Amino acid sequence: MRCNLQRCPPPLWVAGPWGECSARCGLGQEMRSVQCLAHTGQPSNECLEHQRPAAMQQCKSKCDPSLPIDTENPEECKDVSTVAYCPLVLRFKFCNRPYFRQMCCRTCQGH
Repeated sequence: MRCNLQRCPPPLWVAGPWGECSARCGLGQEMRSVQCLAHTGQPSNECLEHQRPAAMQQCKSKCDPSLPIDTENPEECKDVSTVAYCPLVLRFKFCNRPYFRQMCCRTCQGH
């Protein structure tokens, strides 16, 4: 689509809303989608990478005493469902790094 008599506005980073915190109690991670969009709303690859907003951040959930506690696993160790790289974390021995251990808790268990 051409812009009349002037240059088209540059593409912009567009961030979605933050998702749910990965932890039910205490510190976790929350994620959101971040896309580069042209003025037409179509995806673009021309946004400046250094201006890209964060797609993940640390979050803190209030501990709700009414929630049942899993006595075998009180922290509910699981891989964050939106993270597909957990097998690679294990393969490249990144489980000793706190961020990856948290995001890929189930995969990293015992390693």
